[in-house]
Amino acid sequence: IKAIESPNKDDDTQWLTYWVVYGVFSIVEFFSDIFLSWFPFYYMIKCGFLLWCMAPSPSNGAEFLYRQIIRPFFLKHEAQLDSVVKDLKDKA
Repeated sequence: IKAIESPNKDDDTQWLTYWVVYGVFSIVEFFSDIFLSWFPFYYMIKCGFLLWCMAPSPSNGAEFLYRQIIRPFFLKHEAQLDSVVKDLKDKA
């Protein structure tokens, strides 16, 4: 997330955004998979969702989800997350 929010936009922002969204999706899915797998066509919907997230268009799903959900949450809690990361780095 820090690389996406950096002022230097020479990096592959689209793929960084996709991997951030995929990571959040994987964490949510880890805890809810036991319930979601009972829904018919869950795995087809999941595949379609991931394809939508990586679609090579300017308004792909990863960009939309990042801008609407993940980025506002991250910016709201950035100081707390930085503090946790710093503490973990110091302990390591």
